[in-house]
Amino acid sequence: YGLFVLALIHELTKAGKIDREYLSRYTNAHVLVIREPGAADDGLFMRDGEGRVLSWDQARKAPADSRDPAIEPALAGTFTVDGRTCVPVFQLIAERYLDDAYAPEAVAERCGVPTEQIRQVAAELAYVAFQQEIELPVAWTDWAGRRHDSIKGRPVAMHAMRGISAHSNGFHTCRAIHLVQT
Repeated sequence: YGLFVLALIHELTKAGKIDREYLSRYTNAHVLVIREPGAADDGLFMRDGEGRVLSWDQARKAPADSRDPAIEPALAGTFTVDGRTCVPVFQLIAERYLDDAYAPEAVAERCGVPTEQIRQVAAELAYVAFQQEIELPVAWTDWAGRRHDSIKGRPVAMHAMRGISAHSNGFHTCRAIHLVQT
């Protein structure tokens, strides 16, 4: 089951069916990660001199506090901050799951789902998520104090329950399911 979900991630990422607004607003997908193999802090979040976690602000073309609600954070790219090479978290996710090892044709036989069926399920998920968005006229205030007139949602969900999580690789399968949902 895990390989099937990872193949879905591969297909959705390859097709660009990514909820960039959600990732930028509610996750750390835009946070910069130091990418300097061999350095003691390789793989850690990039921080400024005061310890604030940084993102790359596309509007200013400069690093900025990742919690600043006014930034336009980059989700992909390679950036230099204080002489350090950094990439956003989502860049690392995309690089991993766009690998051919997760392509439907590479996993179909091992997960027991035909290649075309994997592609069809990914396409259906993308269609429902991006073409059938739900909007409720309910005002709310987000974590940064921004007021919104409505709640928007994508009508796609998966639930792992005990069946998946009880298996030896269940944690990773559940993690993959949550990645699809975000």
